[in-house]
Amino acid sequence: MSLRALLLEQLSRYDDEAYAALANRGLLRRAYKDLETATISISVESDDKLVVALGEQEVQFDRRGPTHAVCSCPAAAVCQHILTAAIWLQRASGESVNNAQAGVMETAQSREYEESANALHSTLLQMQATALIKHAGKSGYRWAWQFVQDLELEADVQLLLDRYVVIRFVKRRISFRYLGGGAEGLIADTQIANIEKYQVAAVLAYQRANGISLVEPEPSRKSQNEKLDFGKDHALAEDAETSQSLSRQRLREAVRQLLTECVQLGLSHLSSSVLERFSTLAVWAQAADHYRLARLLRHVADHVEQLLARATGADEQRLFDDLTYIYGLVEALDSAEQKGLSPQRLLGLARNRYDTFNSLILLGIGALSWRSASGYRGLTMLFWSPEEQSFYSCTDARPDAQRGFNPRARYKAAGPWRGLSAPADACGRQLLLNGAQVSTNGRLSTTETTTAVVQTLPNARHFLDQFSTCSRWDELKERFSLARQSLLAEPQPMKDWVALKPDRFGAGYFDPVRQLLTWPLYDHDNTELRAEIPYSDDNQHAIERVESLADDTLPSGTVLIAKVRRSGSELIVEPLSLINPNSANPVDALHFDEAPKLGVMTKTIQRLKRITTKRGETGLAPELMTSYTAALEAARHALQRMAERGVTESSSRQVLSELSRHLEKLANIGFIEFQKLKIDIPQTAERLIRSHYVLLQYRNLLGEAPSDPMQERGDSPFTG
Repeated sequence: MSLRALLLEQLSRYDDEAYAALANRGLLRRAYKDLETATISISVESDDKLVVALGEQEVQFDRRGPTHAVCSCPAAAVCQHILTAAIWLQRASGESVNNAQAGVMETAQSREYEESANALHSTLLQMQATALIKHAGKSGYRWAWQFVQDLELEADVQLLLDRYVVIRFVKRRISFRYLGGGAEGLIADTQIANIEKYQVAAVLAYQRANGISLVEPEPSRKSQNEKLDFGKDHALAEDAETSQSLSRQRLREAVRQLLTECVQLGLSHLSSSVLERFSTLAVWAQAADHYRLARLLRHVADHVEQLLARATGADEQRLFDDLTYIYGLVEALDSAEQKGLSPQRLLGLARNRYDTFNSLILLGIGALSWRSASGYRGLTMLFWSPEEQSFYSCTDARPDAQRGFNPRARYKAAGPWRGLSAPADACGRQLLLNGAQVSTNGRLSTTETTTAVVQTLPNARHFLDQFSTCSRWDELKERFSLARQSLLAEPQPMKDWVALKPDRFGAGYFDPVRQLLTWPLYDHDNTELRAEIPYSDDNQHAIERVESLADDTLPSGTVLIAKVRRSGSELIVEPLSLINPNSANPVDALHFDEAPKLGVMTKTIQRLKRITTKRGETGLAPELMTSYTAALEAARHALQRMAERGVTESSSRQVLSELSRHLEKLANIGFIEFQKLKIDIPQTAERLIRSHYVLLQYRNLLGEAPSDPMQERGDSPFTG
């Protein structure tokens, strides 16, 4: 195929969106103006290049297409001259996107687009690992392969096959358009550093989504050379990657040793030297890029310091849970290392990174004021992204000691972004955020560089149609039972929010003894799901609002925005707002909007204030445990007592016998994983920790334990 024919085949797939992604919309507008005035011709045509003369400038194309065209002007990137030349060639071939006869040729073009899309599909699937490594380098390919392995394809990758292929990474909010050529032909819709590795990741994600097994990266130099014994004097120098790998291995072994020694010594007998070792290991973990491990080691160091100071918040049992959790993380990191993997969900992030995006369309769906146990007050707004079908939040918080900040007043004050008169004005409306900064866990920054354009949608039905709702409670329970099965699964607070569509709402009632409002919700099968709001000053208004709805009939199709939490094996939801399909402003913010009438809550409010529990407590009555959970609890307390006393050489045999007896009892009633525990671990203390981890994993599956000890330290109900 000649160069011109190859170029025309690629250009036939380009539309205005593709050209805008290649450069930007401003340059595209200038290119169309140049087409009307400039004198354009082909000055050179050969097998390896085609040069288009455009006034005083010359644009040179090769077989890689417009993405690698070069212009004689001083511009460092794709300029308006390259766009002008590409569009001129496209039009000259009779393949203009804006062809006036497009309607007549619609059937033929549809067939042509389908054939073109199939050709692109085949080309992407046939790209070899060797070509991708050549494009991004070995380290770039290794990064891309690991990046794709960490993706949940159904949720994290969107694919579109039309006249060209679109590959979108949802969480990174990066889209690639592929119109032909090699991996370099993938056009990103935003500027990215080291774009080559992202282009390779897009190809690998497309291949993996289509069932192709990906070629694993080559082993590091260490694994290739470690089989060769050159002697100490002639050993090969370690590169940075090998040095870091060795440092991580030594770190994990040191952490495992310290955890074991803590249990051998006894958690009730720790010394200041243990505190110093945890602090030192935390610094080491941070330097070795084990950020999640470093965070947990700092947390344990603080806990040990509290124990040594005999602080009231210190608890040996909770410390044992934390140590066990760290042990599980270290084991998971070791297992990943053996497979040549470095999953980010285990390594963690150095800090909460915010990425800037050109535009983001959101729907305002409510807000919540809160007070944390660590002494902060804040206002958090919740948003829904119709494009990504996910929730986002934005928080404005201040220390409780900083006087003058009132979350309820903040709800009606200007901001948090330029163009938004108040958070209250975002409820029930569409926001177009320009320059939005978004963290990896879905939190929006309140930076002043972000601007907001507030738009009113035609009606409430149009607003509601953009939501993904749940109307069957069994599906909701299945979704959340699968969400965090692993004890090491990190919290994803935005995924705890749901849009519920009950078949009918029951009457909300307030229990002054438990200080809790309960609101039953029923689906089509008449299955009940409890919505609960514990009493606090911040929740008082929402309690009154829900109570006032008892005598009202909410219209059919009303949607409840709520946060899901687990209470034992049961799911409970905490209401935030209602979306009314018949209202002018569809969102009814339960925590802020005025109640049409008062409930009996106001008659007892003063008495409730006198008997309110301590801040941060809900006053929930404990539920009866099943025989299975009771057996787990009995074994858990026995293991914790052993860890508190310690495992000395003289008591090792007795501790091992007692441990075996408890594990055998649990295995006999159905907890069969205790039968599979390794028995070749020489140290009794480490066997005790490993057994405790399996026990905590069972409790987690039964809904009896938080998955991360750091969860309890969040300052906002919107954070994990």
